[in-house]
Amino acid sequence: MHLPVIDSPLVIIAALIIFILTATGVVLVLWIAMPFSMFGVKGHLKKMVEEQEKTNRLLEALVESIRKESPGPAEKKEDNP
Repeated sequence: MHLPVIDSPLVIIAALIIFILTATGVVLVLWIAMPFSMFGVKGHLKKMVEEQEKTNRLLEALVESIRKESPGPAEKKEDNP
């Protein structure tokens, strides 16, 4: 069974137009939704940066306490006579 309509250039052009319209619609929806998602993420990013800074302060305090408790490499005594 052969359908001569499928071989028509109009079908190919119509399919191309439908594809372009669909792709344009998807991009348009995403373009409109993007600012709202950015505003939603902004608060989370700020909270993550604050937690990262807190972690850095705690790690710095930990390193300082370890340096105070243990002698440095030049201060170690050798047991070998």
